[in-house]
Amino acid sequence: MTTLPLLSAHVLLPLYALTLLTAVTVVAATRRSWRWVAVAVVVGALLGTLLSWFVGDVLDVLDIPPTWVDRIWTGVVCALLGVAVVGFVRGRRPARAVAVLLVPLALVSGGLAVNRDAGLFPTIADALGESHVPPLRLPTDAHPGPRPTDAVSWRPPRDLPAHGRYGSVRIPGAVSHFHARPALVWLPPAALVEHAPELPVVVMLSGQGPGAAPANIIEAGRMVARLDAIARRHRGLAPIVVMPDQLAEATNNPMCVDGPLGNSATYLTRDVPAWVHAHLHAATGGTDWAISGFSQGGTCALQLGAGRPDRFGSWIDVSGQIGPVLRDRGETVSRGFRGDDAAYEAAQPLRVLAERAPYRDSAAFVAAGADDSRYGPVVPRVVAAARAAGVAVTERVVEDGGHDWHTAGVALAEGVVWFMHRTHLAR
Repeated sequence: MTTLPLLSAHVLLPLYALTLLTAVTVVAATRRSWRWVAVAVVVGALLGTLLSWFVGDVLDVLDIPPTWVDRIWTGVVCALLGVAVVGFVRGRRPARAVAVLLVPLALVSGGLAVNRDAGLFPTIADALGESHVPPLRLPTDAHPGPRPTDAVSWRPPRDLPAHGRYGSVRIPGAVSHFHARPALVWLPPAALVEHAPELPVVVMLSGQGPGAAPANIIEAGRMVARLDAIARRHRGLAPIVVMPDQLAEATNNPMCVDGPLGNSATYLTRDVPAWVHAHLHAATGGTDWAISGFSQGGTCALQLGAGRPDRFGSWIDVSGQIGPVLRDRGETVSRGFRGDDAAYEAAQPLRVLAERAPYRDSAAFVAAGADDSRYGPVVPRVVAAARAAGVAVTERVVEDGGHDWHTAGVALAEGVVWFMHRTHLAR
């Protein structure tokens, strides 16, 4: 039951049909009160529109504005609830029973419609915070031995696997003492054979918010299928992709700095690379490492790409913010920087770019959805600042994309290909 696909039309369309049929049944059972039904529909739709505006735009609960799908479905759900109220108050006993049934059907239909628009929870297990990602089975020759072949000159063997391998791992915060949840790792086919080549690494971060976890990248972003497709086009070659937890918990936001909310920066720049080098045939130089992410993870990519070019010579920022932030500047300084305004200013990546310029060996891939009204306008500001600092920048706007996992999946995968050209894995 927990594997039920919540984004599938085969699941959603029958649910919508049942909800509509239930609503029609309630209306038919209260046909003598049709004026009340009409009023309830109009008032419910208006209240839903106001609710969407107030919660999404005024309170900014999710830190992103509602899409038109969110606004329409909020109005539809409230209109259906209005019909249910009329049916319960004005109808007889059978109509009341159907009206009661309409309430959960309306709420579930609306919730799943919004979920499909965002692409966040593909299954019930994902919505419950469960992950079915198995522990990673490391390649048998992953531990130190003779120096591996350079990836550029490597030739695939006949027994090259058709797909990469992914799984969960524990990356301890030995230096940072950061309490991270399990990370995910994807290994390309080239990493799974004897005498595997030394491969570049992409550290890929999810966003922050309800349900946020490294598994979002592979489940909502469909990254495993995308990475396998990339590897097939390049003789089994692709970077090793490590998806660590930079949050500690879904609603926590350490902002990829070291501070009272957790030493996230040290975890990503020291603990994660140390684990990778100890367990995998990975390149060691900063030019062969990229930091990437979506939303809050994109902000982290911007911060660490600007602040640690020695560790991450490339960065992929998809729909990130202009810099680390919580609800507002006051809360950010107070909770994230112990009230130290100077420390907050010093952590702003555009300022870091200007102060550390010129960046002679850094490159950036900066992207957002064409319909992302909140974070889309950040892209040209980041691009301009990075180019002014000497960073080689590629800008990408994802057509028909908002602040969602459709945009994230497309842009993060394109960023991996861009990085492969930079590291000569792709020809």
